[in-house]
Amino acid sequence: MGRYLAVGTIHKKEPCDLRIFFSHSETEFLVTGPDRDNLGLQKRSSREILGDLGRHAFDLVFAGQNDFPYFNPRKGISRNLSNVFWKLLCHPSLLRGFFFPYSALRTRLIGLDLLDRPVIDTRRFRMLRHCVCYFKCQLPPNPCNAFLYATAKTEDAGNVLHLDFFKRAITKLRPISLGIDPAGTQDFSTCAAEKKIDIFFAGDARNRPNRQAGIKQLERLKAEGYRVLIAQQPLPRGEFLERCAQSYIVWSPEGHGWDCFRHYESALAGSVPLMQSPTIRRYAPFKEDEQALYYYVEGDHLERRVRQALQNRQRLLEMGQAARHHVLQWHTHEALRRYVIEETLNTVAAQRTNHSI
Repeated sequence: MGRYLAVGTIHKKEPCDLRIFFSHSETEFLVTGPDRDNLGLQKRSSREILGDLGRHAFDLVFAGQNDFPYFNPRKGISRNLSNVFWKLLCHPSLLRGFFFPYSALRTRLIGLDLLDRPVIDTRRFRMLRHCVCYFKCQLPPNPCNAFLYATAKTEDAGNVLHLDFFKRAITKLRPISLGIDPAGTQDFSTCAAEKKIDIFFAGDARNRPNRQAGIKQLERLKAEGYRVLIAQQPLPRGEFLERCAQSYIVWSPEGHGWDCFRHYESALAGSVPLMQSPTIRRYAPFKEDEQALYYYVEGDHLERRVRQALQNRQRLLEMGQAARHHVLQWHTHEALRRYVIEETLNTVAAQRTNHSI
């Protein structure tokens, strides 16, 4: 077991890049963002932690989002300078992230990007330049697209590969899933119920064209006599889990990004997640017709896919159990931590082998 350091912002509202290490006893945290560490993750002073880092006491360093204000290439110099000034005036703690010694580290550095953004903005470039691997959740199938509009020279994906920095960066990109935290896994550990619902959806459809189109198709299925439950208002956690467990299929369209917590929650409940055709490069994906169902957003393919699947409800029960086992094997925080560490060490070993040839 190694000793690890996780560095970055701990967000109050949006999911945090470092969350897969929250429950890991061998990981220390250095908070560099503007928000207070309400979870109490940083146990020691920054000076003590940086002292240990200088003495190479950590085996790996995991770097998440650094909220130090970056220069946006699509904004003028005065606006960028104003942004930096006001951010630092309100949150002097951001300087801790700015001065973090990415370039001076002798410890192996790993980048973590579990946010819903498909592109990698320039504030992460310094870390990306020095890391061994960069694990990104919403990784485009064409990795060049992860850098679109990041600089004035990358307004076209074809330009990305003409720049040495991006060519090296692309070799470091790895997919990772949102996964499900230990509390969520515990919530679903005893989740079992008689199937009373053919297909269930819970989520906000406002300003979501694909969801609005899908709900119309679900309503047509309901008019045909299928047992359809649609909840567009937030459900209490317990009720949501119960409804998932009672359903043969849970419709799980994308949220702000393609990967969605609902994919894994519905599977853990023993239901079959119904997801739209992937728009990202995935880690340990659900297999079509074995652990999940997929549909195209065009036309009425969603309702046709549901009708087809419900012709064999016994098969859906088997798929639901297979989906549950798949999540427990690959998409818990423990499994994701193991993947990040092993993939990094394998990459280092491969680099050593190539250099020795």
